[in-house]
Amino acid sequence: MPVPSQRALAMQESAIRKLDRAVAERRGVRFLRVNIGQPDVPTPPAVLDALAGYRPEVLAYGPSQGLPALREAAARYHGRWNPALGPEHVAVTVGGSEAVLFAFTVTCDPGDEVLVPEPYYTNYNGFSTVAGTRIRPVRTHLSDGFALPPDEVLDAAVGPRTRAVVFSNPGNPTGAVYGRDELERLARWAARHDLFIIADEVYRRIWFDEPPTSMLELDAFADRVLVVDSFSKTFSACGLRLGFLITRNAELMARIERLAQARLGPQPLAQQGGLAALALPESYYEEVRRTYARRIAVLAEALAALPGVRSYRPRGAFYVMVGLPVASSEEFARFLVTDFQHEGESVVIAPGPGFYASPSSGTDEARIAAVLDEDRLRRAVDLLGRGLEAWRRR
Repeated sequence: MPVPSQRALAMQESAIRKLDRAVAERRGVRFLRVNIGQPDVPTPPAVLDALAGYRPEVLAYGPSQGLPALREAAARYHGRWNPALGPEHVAVTVGGSEAVLFAFTVTCDPGDEVLVPEPYYTNYNGFSTVAGTRIRPVRTHLSDGFALPPDEVLDAAVGPRTRAVVFSNPGNPTGAVYGRDELERLARWAARHDLFIIADEVYRRIWFDEPPTSMLELDAFADRVLVVDSFSKTFSACGLRLGFLITRNAELMARIERLAQARLGPQPLAQQGGLAALALPESYYEEVRRTYARRIAVLAEALAALPGVRSYRPRGAFYVMVGLPVASSEEFARFLVTDFQHEGESVVIAPGPGFYASPSSGTDEARIAAVLDEDRLRRAVDLLGRGLEAWRRR
């Protein structure tokens, strides 16, 4: 029998989904899932109507870089942050995930490195493995709200094969929001080391105090910037699998086009939903922000009342990275799924190590997602507290 390759085994298991099988196998327990960024906010009716009304005579291939109408709509939408954007600067992708994979692939050759402030979105590991690159982490800390490290710390992380730096703003899993001063400093630093900048701005419309600065705003660094966006979170349309990769660097865009041609094109049906989403009024985004602001306030207040739990109030996105009074959040998260229940319910959390490059980091941390309504979030935190009590009594 042929021997399978080792490539897939080299990919880190998802911290977000690794407990799915155990959840499915446990009977008689209702789980509140705050481990995965799947909001329960209804998808806008206009998006659903567009999907339902799509009745072409032939389900044909679409253009590899996306329908012209959607690329134009995306350029207008992102023109809020830079009016110079045109459709030629936009590639439509199969979710933000493909956009990140494309970004890694067009900026790096196999064996090159990408710097990432950690903790970071766990699937960067998988994208990096598929692209043949290496993640080089730069630690940030809960104690200062996961602020970007100073230049000298970043300098020490740069190696001879470092080609890019990637970060999410607002942060997943940290909830950190980076403003103009921080990003201008990062951009100047990247220019000094001649690095590309990959800005994951999937949560850009979800902020609570001050809006994040988009890398699209920094004209002086346009040739080294790639921006990732997605319909999944802002429009509560994770299943649409539609996103964007944006750059004003024509050489990079030509390479993105080659990658897009190799996988043919994003499905035209999803792009009809995307067109409807981008036509929504500004009031829609304000309501999205208010919804998550309420949820984060409830979540932060409930977590602050748990003995021994270290937490903070995030400034954007809908995640909180918490410190737990346990030696292994991996074992505790599995215990919540396999051994704990209260009144027929339990809670699923995402263990911290999956958001770090090394499994020995984040061992007493977990990510909690404010993807449930306020009452169910309170219940989820109550179950977390009861689970911690049961864990101590073992």
